[in-house]
Amino acid sequence: MKSLLVAVLFALCMPVFAQTSFEELEFEPDSTLSPYKPAGKNYVFVKSKRGTTGMNKSANVDAILTAEVSEIVLVFSEHNSSAIAEREESNRERWENLLSTYPELFQYSTTYKNVCQCNNNGDSAMFKQKQGFYVYVNGEVPKMEEAKAPTPPPAAPVVESPKAKVDEKKQAEAVAAKKVEEKAAPVKETPVVKDEPVKVSPAAAKEAVKETVKEPEAVAAKTEVDEAEAAPARVKEVRTVKKPAIVKARRSKDTKVCRQPCYGYGDEDLNAFFKDNMTLTKKQKRKGKKWVANVRLQLHYDGTIKKVIVTGTNTDFNAMVEETLKAMNPWNSAVKNGLAIKSEVKFNLKFDKGTKAFKTADMVMNPRLAPKCKCVSDSEIFSD
Repeated sequence: MKSLLVAVLFALCMPVFAQTSFEELEFEPDSTLSPYKPAGKNYVFVKSKRGTTGMNKSANVDAILTAEVSEIVLVFSEHNSSAIAEREESNRERWENLLSTYPELFQYSTTYKNVCQCNNNGDSAMFKQKQGFYVYVNGEVPKMEEAKAPTPPPAAPVVESPKAKVDEKKQAEAVAAKKVEEKAAPVKETPVVKDEPVKVSPAAAKEAVKETVKEPEAVAAKTEVDEAEAAPARVKEVRTVKKPAIVKARRSKDTKVCRQPCYGYGDEDLNAFFKDNMTLTKKQKRKGKKWVANVRLQLHYDGTIKKVIVTGTNTDFNAMVEETLKAMNPWNSAVKNGLAIKSEVKFNLKFDKGTKAFKTADMVMNPRLAPKCKCVSDSEIFSD
């Protein structure tokens, strides 16, 4: 009876993990232009793996299976358009491999995050080193004992031959003889040249005295001016800049309502924005038929654009798209279970011959909500 009670208590103390699948996970997207830096010290790192064969077991991960996992972050890199196109499939394989190997890490209170190291000009070697899963836990991470390196055997004593001893004796005698010769050699004295006094006229001496008197006065005046100029600078450093207040995510009374992130009233308004704001010359319209830009927008829960990432083969066109997006109004934010949430929108911008303007194509949204989540106004969701 006692052993049964002990087993029950041990089961209750174990962190509760969710029997879940990839489709049930919700990911928060993020990106960085520099190598990823872990947030805090209480984490375990394990390399991610593509394919469908699961992951290799790790002693560090095995040590935290009974701990409470607060967050799991997948860090990956993208350097070209093909990697962007395969991102969704690649990350799905990485997450499913971790799920199949370590389902204990996926607990009810765990949050999940995808961080892209997106910088074509970055340090690819350092990016590759930082790729993988960062598993953050509440509490300290158990320290694993490192295997000690074997102690090398003592070196065998070196036995000198009689010939080596004779050679060493001759060399010592030659060094001693050379020292005796150096002491016996006469030391050459360096002749000392006496400086002759410089003749100065009485008029020149008088002027030199005047300049000597003026110099301290000029230095003192300059010091006062420098201190006067530096005073405002010190005042500016003390001033603090107030950060804008964080707006809370809006919540609907209907907890079942949802909405995909959309611009205006849908794709027509989004395409109209690019048509009205991207004015092309005749030369650009001729060359623009081959241009394609991969656009990635990260949206706050109020619909404002948090980050813009534009990649493509033509750098001038990429810069034009980035400049155009600065004039874009806030989107209608994504809504899930009645709550406005952060989201990510990806699409390709291609030239359309019919309208002679650039239109969006291959739209992908994260998180991917159900087809019933249509683009509607805030007033219909939040009863404004």
